Amino acid sequence: MSAQPRQTKEDRLYILANLPDGVRRILVIGADGKQVYKRPDEVDPESDEITLNASGSPIVMRGKPGRKSKSSLKAVTPQIAEVEQARIEHMSTDALRRAARKDADSDDVFSALIAAMAEEAASIDFDKAEAARHGGDTATLSSKRARILKGMADTWLKRKQQIEGGVIDLDSPAFQALFGLILETFKGAMLDSGARPELIETTFAKLVASLSDDGWKQDAKVRMKAKGVL
Repeated sequence: MSAQPRQTKEDRLYILANLPDGVRRILVIGADGKQVYKRPDEVDPESDEITLNASGSPIVMRGKPGRKSKSSLKAVTPQIAEVEQARIEHMSTDALRRAARKDADSDDVFSALIAAMAEEAASIDFDKAEAARHGGDTATLSSKRARILKGMADTWLKRKQQIEGGVIDLDSPAFQALFGLILETFKGAMLDSGARPELIETTFAKLVASLSDDGWKQDAKVRMKAKGVL
């Protein structure tokens, strides 16, 4: 890591006062010369040198205090630790990842997915232009971009068909939740009607077996198509 400009106490106080929201730890070099992550309120502006990355920003940790890392391995050098922290920060702000974690079935996931694919296609197109400019091979890059564009087209068309045709996805979490509620309601109605528990169990065992057959899904799609749903 390149040498950093010597910090004054005022520099450290300014950095601490302008930390981004959500920062839990900040990497510093203590008076003993060792690197350690400290809470912002634990940093001593008099003796703790705040470690900065290549862009001049402090190296911080945004995870919850005490939260264990998924990996027990530690970075072997400060440079690797810096890259890993940058990776964590990038992932925390990635639009597609945030949308999927919030609600995997929302329209935001579709929009973020298309945007991410478009970004990849644009990046490859740039690399292709650079390769052509330097007389390099562009066939592989063209193939990669073509696959991404085809994936975008397939995804967009499927979504468009779902919106315009009212397609019911039998494998979607939303349909599974709805169907589960219907089955629970049916079971409750049988109980309220005085049906014997053994009769209910036998009925539902046969029903589950019938629904597990792929032929049921095909029959359902045929029925929906006949009604103009598909």
